[in-house]
Amino acid sequence: MAAEPNRRDFLGASGRLAAGSAAIATFPHPAVRTGDDAKAPANDKVTLALIGCGGMGRYDLADFLRAPEVQIAAVCDVDDSHSAAAAESVERARGKKPSTTRDYRAVLDEKSIDAVIVATPDHWHAIPFIHACLAGKDVYCEKPVSHNVREGRAMVNAARREKRVSQIGTQQRSGEHFQKAARLVQDGKLGRVSLTRTWNFSNEAPDGLGKPADEDHAPAGVDYDRWLGPAPLRKFNRMRFHGSFRWFFDYAAGMIGDWNVHLQDIVHMAMGVTAPRSVSASGGKFAIDDLRDTPDTLLVSYEFDSPSGPFVQMYEMRKGNGRGIGGDAGHGIQFHGTDATLYLDRGGFQVYPEGARTAEIKSGSSDQHWPHVQNFLACLKSRARCTSDIEIGHTSTVVCHLGNIALKVGRKIYWDAANERITDKSGRVDDEANVLLGREYRRGFELPNVDATAPKN
Repeated sequence: MAAEPNRRDFLGASGRLAAGSAAIATFPHPAVRTGDDAKAPANDKVTLALIGCGGMGRYDLADFLRAPEVQIAAVCDVDDSHSAAAAESVERARGKKPSTTRDYRAVLDEKSIDAVIVATPDHWHAIPFIHACLAGKDVYCEKPVSHNVREGRAMVNAARREKRVSQIGTQQRSGEHFQKAARLVQDGKLGRVSLTRTWNFSNEAPDGLGKPADEDHAPAGVDYDRWLGPAPLRKFNRMRFHGSFRWFFDYAAGMIGDWNVHLQDIVHMAMGVTAPRSVSASGGKFAIDDLRDTPDTLLVSYEFDSPSGPFVQMYEMRKGNGRGIGGDAGHGIQFHGTDATLYLDRGGFQVYPEGARTAEIKSGSSDQHWPHVQNFLACLKSRARCTSDIEIGHTSTVVCHLGNIALKVGRKIYWDAANERITDKSGRVDDEANVLLGREYRRGFELPNVDATAPKN
């Protein structure tokens, strides 16, 4: 691991909010705040900063700006056009433009900031989340929690050790109709549920992202080295950048991490589970000839033990055909019980009694994102755990990572949840699979080592 420069050197380089683009050779922690900083904001106003001002970051920002108590002090992005757009949104809503910077560490050194929104690409979630906790900030972080399993555990450790409030952007948990549907499952209205299904279907065949050539330079106003951060050094390619970064393992987990984390999270909520006992997967690139290295076709089977008994959870994904399960819906969740089947998505739910062709119970859609933001803001004051606290977000994300790991090793794997490691059926540690629980970090962008029980600095 690279040695960190001393605190004085860091403050001299980045202590003030600015849009500077100096290269960073090492990656020191921001200032560590302790003691009384674990308390709620001192007054009714909540001062936030946005780290990551792309599409989802600005979507988050819009809902946070609906809350009159929120003020946005700073926005941060490695793409100056993104931070400029976010700053203009804040100015329109509040009459004052926030400071802008490319370096999130400068944001964390601002003591007036109570909390941050982390809406960066997936490979940049863990490091600023952990540093924010160490700097005494609460965190709203987009899903999936992490690029890999070990990152997620370090994030949980940091939040717990520093007593920080956290909310992960799996906002479906805050939707009233998702909560009602979960209660139907829990109250036994479907009978004994032995199979659940989640899916994402679309058709991008045959070209998908295409195969554009690498470029010599990133667009003007982009600090590409900082965008890569912990990921391997590669030449710039527009299809590996904004939006489509999700389809490359360097930065994300493919569709299972981008979308199934939402669906899987609701299965966990309804069935009362957090971890599978085994995972198997098959799939690959069968329909699309493009640059991506994540699969375009994937089938993952999980075996769970729930309070009501064992069940199988199936995740299906394809990019070469958009026909949904039982209709046109490109995503959804089904709970198959002995008495009824529940179909659930963001548009509502229907319950079909066994043998019936029409739904006996129906519900329309409900708002999800705004209640999720409101829950986070309320917890900033109460210091209670949020609806999608970091531990909840971590366990839902882990299940998605395990699907990819099972695909990569090409065999069924067994999950030791208590120790967060992969074994074979007899309990022997699977060294090959466990390597895939983490990653190698580019020098200067290493993951902070956070022990949940270690004393504060």
